[in-house]
This record gives sequence, C-alpha cells and structure tokens, in this order.
Amino acid sequence: MTNTTEFGSWVRRFLLEHLVSERNLARNTQRSYRDTLALLIPYGANIRTNHMISLSGNITDNLFAQ
Repeated sequence: MTNTTEFGSWVRRFLLEHLVSERNLARNTQRSYRDTLALLIPYGANIRTNHMISLSGNITDNLFAQ
C-alpha cells in the first residue's frame, strides 16, 4: 500500500468508523466533517506541493450519500 492510498483509507476510516461508531455524532455533523475534509485536503495539498494529492479514487464519493 502506498502513502497516498494509506491516507485515503485513514480518512475513510475516520469518517465511517470514528465519527459514526465511536463518537455517535448526528448525521448533519458527519456530513459537515465530510464536507470540511473535502475542502481541506485539496487546499492543504495545493499549499504544500502546488498540486493535488493523488488518492485512489475520490474519498468523498458515496460517503454518507445525501
């Protein structure tokens, strides 16, 4: 597993396991975390390397489908 796929799997795990199971947050709060990360990850990648982090697929697709 490469670093980029590890990062994506940790974000997915945070969104699906930690927020839902361990923290038991409300559905709208889960969506807020998802949306914030969807904005923060590309921004951070742009600031750090001036290009998008190459993730294996879009980590926000089908997560907490609206």
